Amino acid sequence: MEKLTGTVTDLRHGKTVSYNPKTGTSVVHAAVFRLDGQLVKIVSTQEPLVIAEGQQLLVAGRRRGKLFVAYAHRNLTTGAEGHEGWATRLVVTILVVTAALWLAAQLGGDYMAVFAIVFVAAGGAMAWRSFEVVQAIVALRR
Repeated sequence: MEKLTGTVTDLRHGKTVSYNPKTGTSVVHAAVFRLDGQLVKIVSTQEPLVIAEGQQLLVAGRRRGKLFVAYAHRNLTTGAEGHEGWATRLVVTILVVTAALWLAAQLGGDYMAVFAIVFVAAGGAMAWRSFEVVQAIVALRR
């Protein structure tokens, strides 16, 4: 896990609100900015991002090409902390993979193997992302 510290410049905030009659309303907060010249993106499904132009920020995450994707952050100016969220994703992953494996067992035959492989792979990817967010949170506290 990599950490960056610096001053926030070129800040842009965004928010996506979606509604599903079964699950209700969900909100995703995002910010894209430069941290001492490095392009950084933060996404949060938990709380609004408390970041303003000129503040000092510490982020932990991974580089994806020219973009640094921050999984966790701490605003050194205000003391506010946040992260992408991991617990809900992990619980949903476990439930979806369990249901998919049960359904695959009910279908049987050739479909079972394909169905199981696809959902276990998708579940593994989601679980890995949860693990990375936890790593970023731990990295910020060191």
